Amino acid sequence: MSKASTSRRSRAKDPLPASVTRKGTSRVAMWRVLEIHKILQKGNYPNCSTLAAEIEVAPKTIQRDITFMRNQLDLPLEYHAVKHGYYYTQPVQEFPMLHLSRHDLVALFLARHALEPLRGTRLERMLSESFSKIAEACAGEVSIQWNELDEAFSVKAAGVMPADITLFGDLLDAVRACQEVGFAYHKLTGNQPEQRIVHPYHVGQIEHGWYLLAYDPARKAVRTFALQRITNLSLLKTKFVRDPRFNARDHLGGGFGVWSYAGEEKRTHAVQIRFEGYAARVVKERMWHSTQAIRSLKSDGSVIEFQADLSGLEEITRWVLSWGSKAKVLGPPELKRRVQTELEKMTAMHGWNT
Repeated sequence: MSKASTSRRSRAKDPLPASVTRKGTSRVAMWRVLEIHKILQKGNYPNCSTLAAEIEVAPKTIQRDITFMRNQLDLPLEYHAVKHGYYYTQPVQEFPMLHLSRHDLVALFLARHALEPLRGTRLERMLSESFSKIAEACAGEVSIQWNELDEAFSVKAAGVMPADITLFGDLLDAVRACQEVGFAYHKLTGNQPEQRIVHPYHVGQIEHGWYLLAYDPARKAVRTFALQRITNLSLLKTKFVRDPRFNARDHLGGGFGVWSYAGEEKRTHAVQIRFEGYAARVVKERMWHSTQAIRSLKSDGSVIEFQADLSGLEEITRWVLSWGSKAKVLGPPELKRRVQTELEKMTAMHGWNT
């Protein structure tokens, strides 16, 4: 144990609680400690009372967590006598306890599928929040979004095949080891699978589907691959150096779903859509995009205006069409044209204009 750690232990006023003298601590405590860590990273010098109010536990519980973080996790955590709050005495780049094993991550993968029959229920929302907190422990390798499915859609629950579990586990191994992988990939617009060799960066669950984010050397860009369209995966012996600038959340942040629009001309589309009826209520209840803003046009909430700044319009076009007559595009003009063009193609295909 380092001298700094011993010094911190000797200064601790509270004895180490019995609940944390065992190896590790409970998962609930881990989540609390992670929340404390996030708040400390903001540099606002929170004390036990402010932390307790924000996390919604007793101040004594926070004090025990602080002691655990300082004495067991060896975090550079101190109390500032002048600012009357806790702070890190040096930057904390990596949280020490949150390293999930391959088996833990596979369990998350299976749990995500197991919740499908509960979608939309109160129990699903409760379990989703718990699993999301676990998933935050491995954001660099895998991410899971537990978005509720709105009333306008339904998903048929399907069993998880052994091949799915094997593929997921092998990709996780490759991400962690920075190991190249090869596979056959069938694009949505392709007639047959194409062979790819990529640098796997991240495995994520996005809008109820699993995807691999990987750098494709042949295309000199990060690409998104749907796991269900990957076949014949092989882990190659070649290692790669992960781009330290890559961040999965940033990569996907500009789009409206899976599409990242990376490598395309940098543009921002100020999207405005008018919703009415049940669509207005459903849209208002969900977080669809990080930049969204919703304005009520009627006091009863039956008509709203949805706004968001997007990097591309592919998925938002399909989203608008999915709401039928309950959605009207107000802007930008390009989105109006896309929706109109698609409607005209549908009309011609079905012979509705004859």
